[in-house]
Amino acid sequence: MTPEKRLLSGRVGALVVLVALFVLYLAGLLTVAQLVTLLVFAIIAVLVLTVRPAQVRALLDRVQEVSAGGVSIELAAAGAHAAAAAPTGFEDPGAAPAASIVELRFELERKLADLASGVLSEVVDGIVVPTHVTVGRLVHDRLLDHQEGLVADTIMTTSEQAFLLLPPVQRTALLRDGSRFVAGVRAAVFHERAAQVLRQRFGAVERVHRTGSARPDLVVVDAGERVRYVPVFSTAGADGEVVQRQLRQPAVPDGRTVVLLPSLGHAPAGPGPARVETFGDLLRDSAVTPPEAPGRP
Repeated sequence: MTPEKRLLSGRVGALVVLVALFVLYLAGLLTVAQLVTLLVFAIIAVLVLTVRPAQVRALLDRVQEVSAGGVSIELAAAGAHAAAAAPTGFEDPGAAPAASIVELRFELERKLADLASGVLSEVVDGIVVPTHVTVGRLVHDRLLDHQEGLVADTIMTTSEQAFLLLPPVQRTALLRDGSRFVAGVRAAVFHERAAQVLRQRFGAVERVHRTGSARPDLVVVDAGERVRYVPVFSTAGADGEVVQRQLRQPAVPDGRTVVLLPSLGHAPAGPGPARVETFGDLLRDSAVTPPEAPGRP
């Protein structure tokens, strides 16, 4: 029997059973409790007879995934969001996808330390001073959104024992989505931090979504010229492939492209307008402007 015929037969059988139960109830032969119990068994029987085995397996996987309650549902949604918001091409390649929650936590801690020593810096008396970093502070300053922060916090606080007690579906999803999130976390934070400093320096930042790019460009107006800033977390310098790939992208109309590196030093001087600048120079140039409250527009 084809799936379509099996589904039709199941619908007809379900209708007959429902009518029969309703008649028995009206005749006083069934109580309300008995009617409800029989209806539940009838629905289960129809599902078993009509639903494909693959659909049954998918349904069981979904039930297993949310079996821990509302927290797991929120975490599943947060993981999918964080993974989708972590585009490649804006950060040096990191380690291979983690095989355990401990490996994933070590990689996240390493990258948070990279951010603390460069991107999360302030200018004090003309000197760029790195600051410390916590997941809560990143969410507070809107450098990570709530769902990204939830995934980061889960990675940081889940022990290996607790991880192994999770259903297999949740373990697989956490490692998969968590690895994608960690792979681009430095670029994500750098992008939002650069947007804050650019807004402080130029007064306004336009986010332009370019075809083929998963992350919007940060476009400002500098002396009447439109300048597209692309924050890239790369330690390979101006000659690195990550930087060169972004420089090859078309600039904004009537403007130019500047790739921003996380270095706190000075960018090497060159002929013509700068194509690569450092975050340290941007911070120093913006120090004369009173800081504004952090936040994504």
